[in-house]
Amino acid sequence: MTPGSSTAGAISVSATRLTEGRRAGRRSSIRALLALGGLATCAGCAPATPPRAPDVVLVSIDSLRADRLGAYGASRDTSPAIDRLAAEGARFETVVAPTSWTLPSHVTLLTGLSIPGHRVLGKLDRLDPERRTLAQSFAEAGYRTAAFVSSPFLHHAFGFDRGFAVYRNFGASEALGEGLPARPVHRASHADRTADRVVDAARRWWSDRPTPDPRPAFLFVHLWDPHYDYAPPPPWDSIFDPDYAGTLDASHYERNRSITAGMPARDLEHLRALYDGEIRWTDTQVAALLEALAGRGDLDHSIVCLVSDHGEEFFEHGRKGHMKNLFEESVRVPWILRHPPRVPAGTVVRGLASLEDVAPTLLELAGLPPLAEATGRSRVPDLEGRPLAERPELLILGGAAALRGPDWKIVRKPGDRSFYYDLRGDPGERLPEPAARVAPEALAALESRLESDRRHAESLRWGAPQSVRLDEATDARLRELGYVDDEGK
Repeated sequence: MTPGSSTAGAISVSATRLTEGRRAGRRSSIRALLALGGLATCAGCAPATPPRAPDVVLVSIDSLRADRLGAYGASRDTSPAIDRLAAEGARFETVVAPTSWTLPSHVTLLTGLSIPGHRVLGKLDRLDPERRTLAQSFAEAGYRTAAFVSSPFLHHAFGFDRGFAVYRNFGASEALGEGLPARPVHRASHADRTADRVVDAARRWWSDRPTPDPRPAFLFVHLWDPHYDYAPPPPWDSIFDPDYAGTLDASHYERNRSITAGMPARDLEHLRALYDGEIRWTDTQVAALLEALAGRGDLDHSIVCLVSDHGEEFFEHGRKGHMKNLFEESVRVPWILRHPPRVPAGTVVRGLASLEDVAPTLLELAGLPPLAEATGRSRVPDLEGRPLAERPELLILGGAAALRGPDWKIVRKPGDRSFYYDLRGDPGERLPEPAARVAPEALAALESRLESDRRHAESLRWGAPQSVRLDEATDARLRELGYVDDEGK
């Protein structure tokens, strides 16, 4: 080989390498562009695994008024963990429950149906097997599903266990249907605290999953506290009223003759402090649940949703407890949602929302199909800065019905008595006006919504009427809670 041919060969090899390098560079650039578009492919390679669907954690806290949380303006430090959850996600500013008691409110929460839509109106009504639930949607999408609850009205006999692989009751409700003597159930009912046991079980279930878990999870946690009796454990029993020297306690709440509309103002102040103590105690359990998610590295990839089923009255309109009326203290509830991939921290949704909207929203955030029967609306557009048009929300309790607008409410009571409240000028609902005279259009809107929901219900497939049969212990427990009485009220 001559020197010239050697040089030429070297140049040829260099040129070939340069050309191949340019081609490789182009291929690399193309691959990069395809990867940016989510389209990267290579010969012999398996398709890229799509990201796993998010875990979903739904927490319902019984009897929790929105205005007793710091995130909703409370002056006391009742809810540091819940407030932090709101700060890191979204807070829905004005949310109403469909009623002021547990059973129908939770059916709405877990189906997206209004009360006329699911027809669970009375104390022994059961969810129709034809009605589809949020848990069923998650289970059919491959989710692991579990629920840990503690209210007698969340007992599986009412149909709430549908779609859950694990469904466990705690406290006195755990014993329902097991034939326990009625009197011991009575004594244990209101004094029972269950939030720590519920959360401990939920944490164990969560931590027992594989790491990493190829299947997403849907976890439903219901916390009975702060339902009356108000008996938070130390130090929460005195944290908000350490100087109280009176004798009031909140045991046997419904029948406690010291807790009446005419009770001394100082005792009423202490009663509210005990309720706030229950909230603070429950908040510690919410914190423990969130720590379990964070400890596995799951929190920032999960949808965490916190709501309440109804509020609580402290004689604002002469009554105590709940299931008495449809005033704001009974139906205004919190809704907090955290999901960093989709929900910016500090989001506030100002439009009127309902518990009907929770299930549709969770399904859309999880990328699943909507519940076809639901009357609620997904609020994902609101979370993305595209507010939905305002829609008045329907409320029902016994023979009373109400329509809650953005700054007004109309209530129709038995006997065709209808009243209008201007919530902007009269937020305490002290000045009812005859609806037919001052707001005939709102009255017509209420009748139209009732008729629309009735027509929707009639379009659904229904089996035979569903009801729960109570044994002695179950019946006694519900009577003790004030949900069933001898007069049938």
